[in-house]
Amino acid sequence: MKQLGVLGHRDALEKAEEAVERGVRTMPNDPHRPQAHAVPPVHWMNDPNGLIYYKGEYHLFYQFNPYGPAWGTIHWAHLKSKDLVHWERLPIALAPSETYDVDGCFSGSAVEHEGKLYLFYTANVFTTPVGIPDDLLQTQCVAVSKDGVTFEKLPNNPIIEAPPEHIGQTNHFRDPKVWKHDDAWYMVLGAKKDGRGKVIAYKSKDLLHWEFFQVLTESDGTMGYMHECPDLFPLGGKDVLLLCPEGVQSTPLSGYYVGEFDYETGRYAHGPFFKLDYGFDFYAPQTFTDDRGRRLLFGWMPMDGKALGKHWAGSMTLPRELTLDGDNLLRVRPAAEVEALRGNRLAHGEYVVTDDRLHEFSGMEGDAYELIVTYDLSRSTAFEFGLLLRASEDGREQTVLAYDAAAGEVTFDRTLSGAGKQGISAYRLRRDASDTLELRVFLDRSTLELFVNDGEAAMTGFVFPAPDSRGVRHFAKGGAAAITRIDFWKLK
Repeated sequence: MKQLGVLGHRDALEKAEEAVERGVRTMPNDPHRPQAHAVPPVHWMNDPNGLIYYKGEYHLFYQFNPYGPAWGTIHWAHLKSKDLVHWERLPIALAPSETYDVDGCFSGSAVEHEGKLYLFYTANVFTTPVGIPDDLLQTQCVAVSKDGVTFEKLPNNPIIEAPPEHIGQTNHFRDPKVWKHDDAWYMVLGAKKDGRGKVIAYKSKDLLHWEFFQVLTESDGTMGYMHECPDLFPLGGKDVLLLCPEGVQSTPLSGYYVGEFDYETGRYAHGPFFKLDYGFDFYAPQTFTDDRGRRLLFGWMPMDGKALGKHWAGSMTLPRELTLDGDNLLRVRPAAEVEALRGNRLAHGEYVVTDDRLHEFSGMEGDAYELIVTYDLSRSTAFEFGLLLRASEDGREQTVLAYDAAAGEVTFDRTLSGAGKQGISAYRLRRDASDTLELRVFLDRSTLELFVNDGEAAMTGFVFPAPDSRGVRHFAKGGAAAITRIDFWKLK
């Protein structure tokens, strides 16, 4: 096992903070950098960690490389907020400093116990110089804070050194999510065995001594070779399990099961797997509850900052609230607090978009706004209609959100969205009695989050157009699109 030398945790944190300050001082102004999202001060961000409402404030930790805009040397950075939308940067919480976590403090969660804040994380050690993807050792560890700012790694780390040999591998064993039920603590972890992913559970009476409990779910060969970032929680009388199965598709995939968890036996009976987001850039979601009992979620929006020539990489989504509908499917809506970002409102009532031209409305343009467009499908005759966002004057750049009437699909097309990855993603609407299609868009420079039909689906992705591509245009093909209402707010 590699040694980190004489560099202790406090020294490692100071070194990381110095690197961040240097990076912030030299980082140029970037017209793509989001302004209304939780983003790193500089360099690399990935998974949200340790989401918790603690002593009257929201805390968001995240995976962070303080030394560059690419993955590596993973720490836990720390933000807090009173309202979920305005974030204050706190000192970095965790840095690689011990023999057991020399190659990274990986993802995990937070709980409050007796007034203290406990961070559970996966410690990582590369066992060969190559490291990824399989030459690593992963164990579970804990750090504790009395003030929610300064954390001490406990001397009995690792608290879980390995899964049972017949259950999982030591090189893919990560992402502890901890919660309390009755008088016991529970933890779910992502695991892998013989090329099949699984979610496993542990149980504890004191948060420090853990016993293997049960396998909750396991791939049958179609659900990937590793299950990352599990999160089990009660909602609407059911138990929802979020997970990220690797190896199912080429793009990052996050989804969920709805079922029932038996706390006596550890058995989890569930239905089919559903996607949690139908866009491009959404991964590693984590949830928590606040003082109002809401189940809130943040997801990570991944991007290749280095390839794009950026000094930063990645963003959190806006905060989202989860509910379970009558069909036992998740509704994913922006948390109510995001309305605090609204500037002056512009609105338009009923309007018919024709296929003879592109339609625009005065003042409804820009690179950071919330836009809600409601369509009456019963009066729309076009075979395709929708929105062109971040559109250039000449039309060579545009991000297309469209409805395909024949397929019953909403599509997110970033083929002409500028730099970065391209492609088209689609979501097929659920067929019901409604003749209404609502598209609610949050655009924050480069982040685009679309919520369809009051949270029936979310579609998330980055776009990197030229700064002067700011148009918002309405289009219809082969007929007309009947708009019921348009509401538009520039983001403060």
